[in-house]
Amino acid sequence: MSISAKIIGVGSSVPKKVITNHMLEDIMDTTDEWIRKRTGIEERRLVTEETATSMAIDASKQAIEHAKVKADDIDIIIGTTISSDYATPSIASLVQKGIGCKQAVVMDIAAGCTGFIYALATMVSLMDTMDLETGVIVSSENLSGRMNWEDRSTCILFGDGAGAIVVKRSKENKIKHPILTGIIDENDVLYIKNKRQNNPWSENQDWDDISLSMNGNDVFAFAVDAVEKTIKKLQEMMGDEKIDKIIPHQANSRIIRFAASSTDYKKDQFYVNVDKYANTSSATIPIALKEANDSGWLKKGDNVALVGFGAGLTYGGIVVKWAI
Repeated sequence: MSISAKIIGVGSSVPKKVITNHMLEDIMDTTDEWIRKRTGIEERRLVTEETATSMAIDASKQAIEHAKVKADDIDIIIGTTISSDYATPSIASLVQKGIGCKQAVVMDIAAGCTGFIYALATMVSLMDTMDLETGVIVSSENLSGRMNWEDRSTCILFGDGAGAIVVKRSKENKIKHPILTGIIDENDVLYIKNKRQNNPWSENQDWDDISLSMNGNDVFAFAVDAVEKTIKKLQEMMGDEKIDKIIPHQANSRIIRFAASSTDYKKDQFYVNVDKYANTSSATIPIALKEANDSGWLKKGDNVALVGFGAGLTYGGIVVKWAI
């Protein structure tokens, strides 16, 4: 499947507060060496005055400015988040208000850390179906507020941040071969519960824990398998055309290394910035796109495979011919 659209702008926003592994040593039983060896993470950004909404608006404004379009040129906004400031309206609606876009299709997609991949495939499909010209995808996460900060096995892995892109219809196929997959999480290896709200007739009870819960070993095995399968499937779908570079979901550098070793791609073909930002869930790929473009790692004409995996369990990928 090929879709006539391209990415024309990128933006990102991360909190000012940098939390290093050494700073975590002061509040829990862990060490910088232990974290780096198991995850590749050296630091992460955590919100202090920022919010998921403010970061989403900031990243979207940057992407719109980079794309050289106006807010009222935006026909559709899709948001992805597992940590929105509001149950409703959607973060897409809050971004619409924040950027001053008078009228657009606005909605959120919930697919865990795979949210950005799902959003990109949905975006270009709706642009074709509804004859829309320009859209914004924004992924924003305030995960630090959903962590159990006494559980060193999970809280060390995550950070906060937002990334956004502008997508525009194109005569040439610049976004190709979406793969979207969901498999059953039989053992509930990754989830975050919402706080239970009681009504006048319900029993007065609440969930014991509303912070993130994860079985790290099971998630690791799932993630490595998902990345391997997705990359191989994308290359098959590309036929004789090669994939030049790969930007995977930035969950853990070990996952990326394992996946790289089982494919025909070299380690330097994978973009990795998990060391600086940790896992920002659905925001990792758009944050990486912005950084990879700014640094020159991404070059115009590159075929870039974007690969995500997350709660659900969901995973997927898509190939983008870089047009910036």
